[in-house]
This record gives sequence, C-alpha cells and structure tokens, in this order.
Amino acid sequence: MKKLITLVLLVLLSVVGCTGAPITISTQGGQPSIISFNAEQASISAGQSANLSWNVSGATTITIDQGIGNVALTGTRAVTPAATTIYTLTASSSAGTATATTQVVVTGTSAPPPTYGDLPVIVYFTASPSIVASGSPVTLTWSVSNASTVTIDNGIGTVGSTGSTVVTPASSISYTLTASNAAGWATSMATVLVGAAPPAGIADLVIQDIVRSGDTINYTIKNQGDATAGPTVSTLLVDGTTAANDNVGSLAPGQSSSESFASYTYSCTLPSDSIEVRADTGSAVVEGSEANNSSIESWACILIIGPLRTLKPDLVVEDIWVVGHTIHYRIKNQGIGASAAGYSRLYINDVIKGNDGVAAVAGGDSVDGSFIHNFDCALPILVDVKVTADIGGDSTETDETNNSRTETFSCP
Repeated sequence: MKKLITLVLLVLLSVVGCTGAPITISTQGGQPSIISFNAEQASISAGQSANLSWNVSGATTITIDQGIGNVALTGTRAVTPAATTIYTLTASSSAGTATATTQVVVTGTSAPPPTYGDLPVIVYFTASPSIVASGSPVTLTWSVSNASTVTIDNGIGTVGSTGSTVVTPASSISYTLTASNAAGWATSMATVLVGAAPPAGIADLVIQDIVRSGDTINYTIKNQGDATAGPTVSTLLVDGTTAANDNVGSLAPGQSSSESFASYTYSCTLPSDSIEVRADTGSAVVEGSEANNSSIESWACILIIGPLRTLKPDLVVEDIWVVGHTIHYRIKNQGIGASAAGYSRLYINDVIKGNDGVAAVAGGDSVDGSFIHNFDCALPILVDVKVTADIGGDSTETDETNNSRTETFSCP
C-alpha cells in the first residue's frame, strides 16, 4: 500500500511591519464562529503583560495554546511572554472547528525563525473501526511530534501528543486533530461512518483518508464489502469543482489501496479549501451503499511568521510499475533544496531484492529508476512491491518518514 503523509501549505509573512492584527482562519460553513481574537497590546517590552480578548459563538469547546487551555465563549486573559509569541485559539463543535491566531511582539528579544522542521508533525490519526452501528465504540488513536498543543474537536478537547480515546458516535462524524506550536499548525481528520453493515455478497467502496504529499493529493480507498469491486474511477473536487480523476484497479473484499491524483498540482486558497474525493464515479460497481462513496475534509492554509532558515530536499517514491520482468519506479524531490546522490532499495513481500543508484535530484524534479530483477510472478497471488528512497540517509530531508511506497501487483 502507498505510504501517505500529512499535508502542509506554507504561506510566508514578514514580521517586519506587523501591526498585531489577528490572522483568522475559519472552517467553511459558519459554525463555530470566531467573532474576534485580539492582543490588546500588540507590542510590549520584556517583562510587561498583554491582554488577549476573544468572542466566539456556536462552539462547545474553546482552547488557547501556550499553556492557557480551555476558556469560556467570551473573555480576556493577561499573558507575559518572554519572547515574541503567536497564540492560537481553537473553537470546536459537532459542526466543525475554527481557529484564529494573534501575535504579541516582545521588543528587545528575538525568537529563532521557524524552519520546515519546526512545524508540528501528525504521524497518524485514525479511527478504528471506521464504520460502525449507532452507539458502537470507536477508538481514536494519534501520535504527534513537535507540538505545544494538541486538540481534537467534537467535545474531546486538549490531549497529549500520543494517546487514544474511545467515542460512541450516534451518527456519521469527522473528528479533526489540530497540532500547533509557535511556527504554525497541522490538521488531520478521521471520519466514522455510522449505519448498518454492508449487505452480504456485494462490494462497498469508501474513501478512508485524504492527505497531501508536496503538491499532490493522495487518498486511500477500501472495498469494505465481501465481493470484489471491479475497476473504477475516483474524482477529486476542490471547493466543489472537479479538479482531477484517478483510475483505480479491482479491489478484493476488504482490500485497501493508496492512490493519488498525480496529474493535479494542489495549492491552498486562503483561508481554507474543501477537499472531496468520490469513489466509483459513474457507478460502475454495484455497491451495498451508494451514499458512502465520498469523503470531505476542510484544509486550513498554514501560515508561518518569519523567514525560513533551511530549505531541504524531500524524496518520495511517486510510482512503481512493472514492464516484463523489470520493476520501474519514479522518485520526486518535493522539497526545495537539491538531494544528494544515493541509493533506492527494492523489497518484494518485505524481502530485500536489490539496490539502485540514484543521481542528485533538484528541488521539484523527478527521476525514473529501475531494478533489473527477475520479477517472476506465476502464481495467482498478490505480491507487495516496495521501493524505499535514500536508504543510506545521504540526504538530510524535511521529512525522513515518507521515503517508501508499496504497491500490490496481481500475478497474471
């Protein structure tokens, strides 16, 4: 299966000339609504205090990071930051999540400028099982690094960097995890579909996850039915407009596949985008339910205050394919800096089969490689083929966890 990574869009703003006005990013749909979130003293001297004030409607949980925690719908709070600090307010309800930030500049001090590595990283955020009957328990599990505050909406609130919690949703719901620090924030969504189990003897396609890898949108599609789903087409919609289509091969009962809209280059439109992936466009497959083919996420654009200190490469394996008995693959450097020359490694069913030398790759460029391996697949079985880039760690990357890709091939 293809390895997925978390999405982040960086919008660079200069601290110079900052007036202290709040930067507000809200989810579409109107609720909850952050009416205001301000620092009444936008600039203070070291040792002085500033008052944060806010006014929120339609929220069941409101939190402010930097150690403040849960607050009421309306209020003020005095803060005494030791250095220039960005405060993030998160308002949550069953209808969604909204966030806003404001900055207090402390004159006479300077904070180190953020880098790509300074941003929070959501390693995973999952709901298991993702499809249940009403009132059945679902376990949310997450792992986050480099975050000062981690919150989950829909009444869960502030949580630790790693953990799990059990929820019992009465209806279909999406939970959004928000990880934040002074450099920015990242979000990830886990959707739970509540309803009857799919009928026996029929396929049922659902979209399990949507993530961004560089400027490419990836997704996971699963056949949760107990009959094979034939080839289908998935459609990507951004803010309600069709952006791209993707061909999906047959899926056995219970099988998942990691796919991508490789032909579409994503760029976030402030303040946020509605990202929808629909399975089985055109209804080529008869399914147990035609109502659960879509998954929709709201992606907030990420803002970073200050210049970037380092511009690193980031190698990912974009595609794997077989021609005759030779396994081919494509590597992309989705970072900005050039990568060093190194090696890729081939695994078949988790067994190392060979290495392939890869030249340096400029930022944004892709290169093709191949393993002269006798891909002898004569039995009617599924074979997992994995390619891992930069196996020797020759390049220092912004993300060292996204170097591998796995695809499953059916023997003819």
